Parts: sequence; C-alpha cells; structure tokens
Amino acid sequence: MRFRPLFFVLLLALASAGTASAQVVISARIGQPYYGRGYYPPVAPVVIAPPPPVYYAPAPVYYAPRPVYYAPRPVYYAPRAYYGRGYGRGYGRRW
Repeated sequence: MRFRPLFFVLLLALASAGTASAQVVISARIGQPYYGRGYYPPVAPVVIAPPPPVYYAPAPVYYAPRPVYYAPRPVYYAPRAYYGRGYGRGYGRRW
C-alpha cells in the first residue's frame, strides 16, 4: 500500500477532533474570537421604531439694519485742511 500523506493528515485530524483545544480552533479561525460550544456572542435585537418627528425650526426674527450714524455729522465752519502734495487719492499711481 502506498503512503498517502493527505489521507494520513485527514485521519489524524478526525482522531483528534474530539480533544481539540481552543488554541487549535483559534488558529484555524484567525481573526475571529473563540466561543465555546453552543455559545454565540450577544446580538442587539432588531427594534422597529417609528421615524423621529419632523422638527420645524421657528421662523428667524429679522431686525432693522444698524444705523450708520448715531448723531448728525459735525458741521465744519472752516475749510478742510490742506495736506500738500502726495496725500490725494491716486497719488503716485501711473496706471
């Protein structure tokens, strides 16, 4: 009879299946937690609830714009001061 390694491994696995430790199971299922026989992790129940009520925000309150001046503009009785050349708008611009 020829030696068949695959058959021998399968026979050995069947013989040791009853006494397999948790380590073997963990190594067989990498990345999954080990639970004993007949135990399943707790699962949250499926709760069917009505949708939340639609919330209508109150209408915003619009206020008048801020006044720009709180007092009348001052009255200048003297002509405006002359600052000389170079203080005007656009001075020094050539384009």
